[in-house]
Amino acid sequence: MEDLELVERASWLELYRRKSDGSYWRLTAAEKYEQRFLIRIENVQGWSSFDSAPLERQLLLERRGGLGKEACITQGCGQPVVLGSAFCLEHTYERGVRK
Repeated sequence: MEDLELVERASWLELYRRKSDGSYWRLTAAEKYEQRFLIRIENVQGWSSFDSAPLERQLLLERRGGLGKEACITQGCGQPVVLGSAFCLEHTYERGVRK
């Protein structure tokens, strides 16, 4: 974090600039029991509205080791579960699971 300087805050997000190369990074603010995500931002305009959910879902899936063979227990879903979960990726993420 020594190479990062805080540029701006918006809601639960913080925008940092990396001193060594001038790149911008968005970090979710620290909250109890919450996973923080650091994401490189290519376009600073609209940095706080960048939708990182697809990246967070992909990371969740990778951390859990992929998908299982069983179907999600959410009524009417039928998608394969995330390993270690009874729910598919979408429903696992909706329940606030991030790792």
